Amino acid sequence: MSSTAGTPAIYVPSPQQAAFQDEAWNGTSSIVLIAVAGAGKSTTIVHTVSRMRGSSIILAFGRKIAAELKEKLKKLGIDWKKAEASTCHAIALRNYRKRFSGVRIDEEKVGRITAGWIDTNRIDASLAPHVGVVVQLVGLAKQSGVGIEGCGDIEDTSVWEDIAEHFDLFDEEATQKKADDLIELAIEVLKESNSNPEVIDFNDMIYLALLYRVKMWQYDTVIIDEAQDTNTVRRLLARALMKPNTGRLFAVGDPHQAIFGFTGADNDSLDIIRQEFGAKEMPLTVTYRCPKTVVKFAQSWVNHIQAHPTAPEGKISLETFEQMIQQRDRLNGDSAILCRNTRPLVNAAFALIREKVPCRIEGRDIGEQLKKLATRWKSIKTIPELEDKLEDWLEKEKERWLPKKKMSKIQEAEDKFETLKVIMDACREDKHDSITAVVAYIDNIFADNVEGILTLATIHRSKGREWKRVYWLDRFGTCPSKYASMPWEKEQEINLQYVCATRAQMELIDLLPPLPKQVAKHVPDNDNKKAEAAA
Repeated sequence: MSSTAGTPAIYVPSPQQAAFQDEAWNGTSSIVLIAVAGAGKSTTIVHTVSRMRGSSIILAFGRKIAAELKEKLKKLGIDWKKAEASTCHAIALRNYRKRFSGVRIDEEKVGRITAGWIDTNRIDASLAPHVGVVVQLVGLAKQSGVGIEGCGDIEDTSVWEDIAEHFDLFDEEATQKKADDLIELAIEVLKESNSNPEVIDFNDMIYLALLYRVKMWQYDTVIIDEAQDTNTVRRLLARALMKPNTGRLFAVGDPHQAIFGFTGADNDSLDIIRQEFGAKEMPLTVTYRCPKTVVKFAQSWVNHIQAHPTAPEGKISLETFEQMIQQRDRLNGDSAILCRNTRPLVNAAFALIREKVPCRIEGRDIGEQLKKLATRWKSIKTIPELEDKLEDWLEKEKERWLPKKKMSKIQEAEDKFETLKVIMDACREDKHDSITAVVAYIDNIFADNVEGILTLATIHRSKGREWKRVYWLDRFGTCPSKYASMPWEKEQEINLQYVCATRAQMELIDLLPPLPKQVAKHVPDNDNKKAEAAA
């Protein structure tokens, strides 16, 4: 890339980018483009579609990335009829609505079905405590395409057993009778869910569109961004969006950035795409984001990543929380604090706020989950009461998941518990004792698309983003997760470390967590007033 003052940057492709574009423009095969972190894949994609024959669609993993791709296409003057960008769910829903115009979205659809069956005694009392697992199993079945031609028959219990085994949903020591009964229940719940196409949940947007064989608007070229995080139905959707016989698929991703297996994404997605679409593999091994020292560090996980010859040297260092605060002029929108878990981020956020450093934690939906947990017991109003309830809740979560060896669920529960403990301590330090104040504090520190101030985010939330300076909080205390047990979970823990390191454009700093004394008076005056008003 090159530019002069006041003029847009001129796109000059690297040899590897040029090779991909030549194959895209002049070849006939589908392509799997393996792009390391910061390889300029988005820029490569949008400049490639500008010269593709016919129409193209870029399928993004999330809404934010889809919006960014749309803006890039617009800046290049590419009409949406020539090339458009969308999430998989949005494009599937758009086509679905053409057939089911009165569709209504209900995220609790499957949960409502099971709750209704419990109320009417349709579910055996011995299975009722396990309906949460059934709801999870049904969701994963939808992502796996169960019932769609070629993906396994709904009645085939072996298909369900494979899903349960992969995600370790059932205890190995549980009786086969109970496991069989839970699978039979999941089968009936999925059938019931499928029988109502007018009410859909998030998974149904793609799943039911494919199950009901909704006619899709088709494209000459379908491009999947972040293709390492696809699942069965996303790949089937890509196939359905391609023109028959002549359509091509370009899957762009990095197997070493596959970190969403817990959501149902296949850990070997790119290998599956290469086989199913007969795709040719091509590389992008040069990162334009990371400095040379960070690249050398990242090579401990991905040995083929290379720094661009013009990349700065960069810096890797170790700092205490106190040392970071002493250089507060760096704590701005160009910097981020990243961590494997949420609780250390909340702890750090309160310590920063006490030092009058503006910051927010990325992920309003994380805040919503915490608020839901804090307010689930309607009869209690105070923090001491909430603490007692939370301790009981955590013990029950451990009792529920430990026999099933579902360690990731225990980690999630412990992280929520410890996070709420930090928030409750913050409330008490500021003389607040109500659950309403806890909710107000959560609203104050969690946000979406944080920009302009210091960002705190989990590594999962940092995917697709970059900052000049990245503080890796409590790396040795949180990475890899001690709860990773399945082989794919252990692999993705390694990937998380690679993802975190490669968010840095100039400097990567190992950050030691704040001392307990730093987490004292937590919320600035304006936020205190909000909490007081809420209380």
